[in-house]
Amino acid sequence: MPNKKSVQLILHDLRPDAAADILPPSSARRLLFAASPPVHRCVGCFGCWTKTPGKCVIGDRGADFVALLSRCGELVVLSRMVFGGLSPDIKAVMDRSIGFILPFFRHAGGETHHAHRFENPPDLRYVFYGEEIADAEKETAKKLAAANSLNLGSGRSAVEFYQTVRDCAEAFA
Repeated sequence: MPNKKSVQLILHDLRPDAAADILPPSSARRLLFAASPPVHRCVGCFGCWTKTPGKCVIGDRGADFVALLSRCGELVVLSRMVFGGLSPDIKAVMDRSIGFILPFFRHAGGETHHAHRFENPPDLRYVFYGEEIADAEKETAKKLAAANSLNLGSGRSAVEFYQTVRDCAEAFA
């Protein structure tokens, strides 16, 4: 198995035909997780902290995402831009990853955040697509990426914007 830092996890909201055309194939160094079909939304039960630490108690494939996340050095989130944020299906997967962090708190940059469950959390890269993405949406997306990066503990985030899904292939070349 390759070392964790060399593994890239790509979370995407593409249709299967588009994913096959745009994304590189899954391999030992590149893991793909499709947000569709949709996973069950987080219900806020905190079972991932109290009953099954680090693992979501909802028994669908969304529970597998945290296990994959803990094995990667980079998380790439490929999402349609929706009002400066993630598409609903991507957001559902990301919300289900709350078990990646601990219920305890730490202070970072004058703010309170959850403590980290794992050492060496992944770097975070957002790849957004959508026609006519407004500058205000781009700024909101950059703030979202920075906040999520801080919460995950990576401290490093990047954000890229593309007009069409086809253009996103450039991000994986």
